[in-house]
Amino acid sequence: MLAAGSGALLALAFPKFNLLPLGMVALLPLLIHVAREASGLRRFLGGFLGGTLFFAGTCYWLYPVQREYGGLNAMEASGVLLLLVVVMALYWGIFGWLAGRCWKLSWGPLAVPFLWVALEYARAHALTGFPWLLTGYLLTDYFPLARLARWTGVYGLSYLTVAIPVAILWPFLKPSKLAALHLLALMGLVGALAFIPVEALPVADQSAFLVQTNVPQQVALETWDSKTQSPLFERLAKLTLDAVPEQKSPSLVVWPEMPAHFYFHEDGFTRPYAQRMARQTNSHFLMGIVAFVPGSEREKALNSSVLLAPNGGLVSQYDKIHLVPFGEYVPWRERLSFASSLTAEVSDFTAGRKHVVSPIPGGQLATFICYEAIFPDLIRRFVNNGAGVLVNLSNDGWFGDSAARHQHLLMARMRAIENDRYVLRATNTGMTAVIAPNGKIVSELPPDKSGVLKASWAFGTTKTFYTEYGDLFAMGSSGLALLGCLFALAQREEGAVRGKRGGAKSANPLKKADKKRK
Repeated sequence: MLAAGSGALLALAFPKFNLLPLGMVALLPLLIHVAREASGLRRFLGGFLGGTLFFAGTCYWLYPVQREYGGLNAMEASGVLLLLVVVMALYWGIFGWLAGRCWKLSWGPLAVPFLWVALEYARAHALTGFPWLLTGYLLTDYFPLARLARWTGVYGLSYLTVAIPVAILWPFLKPSKLAALHLLALMGLVGALAFIPVEALPVADQSAFLVQTNVPQQVALETWDSKTQSPLFERLAKLTLDAVPEQKSPSLVVWPEMPAHFYFHEDGFTRPYAQRMARQTNSHFLMGIVAFVPGSEREKALNSSVLLAPNGGLVSQYDKIHLVPFGEYVPWRERLSFASSLTAEVSDFTAGRKHVVSPIPGGQLATFICYEAIFPDLIRRFVNNGAGVLVNLSNDGWFGDSAARHQHLLMARMRAIENDRYVLRATNTGMTAVIAPNGKIVSELPPDKSGVLKASWAFGTTKTFYTEYGDLFAMGSSGLALLGCLFALAQREEGAVRGKRGGAKSANPLKKADKKRK
């Protein structure tokens, strides 16, 4: 029940419930369970149960996506959701098993937060990677603490969410000088982060227009040709041109990723409309398209974006690098031939390879598409390549009015903090927003309505430690956790061997004494 309580509390801390203060105490019950439970199997099952409740409570939106757009019946959609929840909950189960072993050592509680970080880092990379709602995101709204992510990435904040409850429990469950020193050191770190003055944001001297198109998701299921394109393009053109006057100095106009498939290079229809947007607004124009690998004869599709200059010329094209498994492609297709895609006509995309950075007046921008926002190391590479502003094109319309799009926005905000950059987020149905380098939402549009958000922002010029060096903290935590767990397991084995040897030696004197009595 303690472990299950942690899973439920943590789910309530995230959107839509947003009971963020729960986040710093949510893992206390799980930690009490692993510290006091002697059975490794029971610790594993407790952690697994907590993880099951957490992932079921936060990723429930997968079910309606599969039912409505993936062509799965109720049983199949439930099975896919159950499979995801079970696999993700295994990380919690492993944590429960190993954390309990570490806790039994005098210094073992020090390793517990590193173990949590190591398992989150594994979740971000194992198989196809699914770092959805790492616990560090709970601190996004507390910038004095969240700025630690500029050195450690979100993983450093995940460390705090476990280290703080460990520091609270340790003196009560295993009083020692080391426990007191750990508590004082953690208080010093948190105090330093909380009281060091926060630097001012750069002056927002740039402008952009983020178009929230509100294109119905059913469009993705329709036959797509010039006859169906024309009314949609006319509506989007009117929406854009009515809100964006011709700019004296070139600005930036952004259309989001949409369910409609715009074949910019092939159909001879999309390009003229895009060029019209650029020329009539005298702006750089950015939009999501479907492209194809050159020479593949339209067999290898790419989920891409193109940036046009104010004169309509093509500046750059970015091809999405990290695709959505079972949504944009089927991993291990040879073995999973039965798998259906979760969305319509998007199961055969090919991954891009280049982290594209594009020049615009005053600096450089980089685009990342939808699901890529949840991968810290991917996004920081754009900034390390010179991007002064990040633009996120997304279509969260697949998720309806569920918590998913709010969760997605929360994670995009952390990318701004980690890299000290403005993030301009243009979406089809919401959440369209301007995110400042401190993670705060400067302005946003209400969801499920078409509109244009005028964004004020500034180029960033400095690189954070995390931008330059990436996941060093997470990798170091993984190494420390591995050493700690190996030592804890070795101690157990050594103790068992000594016990057996001790038993063998003590048997002889007893037998001799018995013989003497006889």
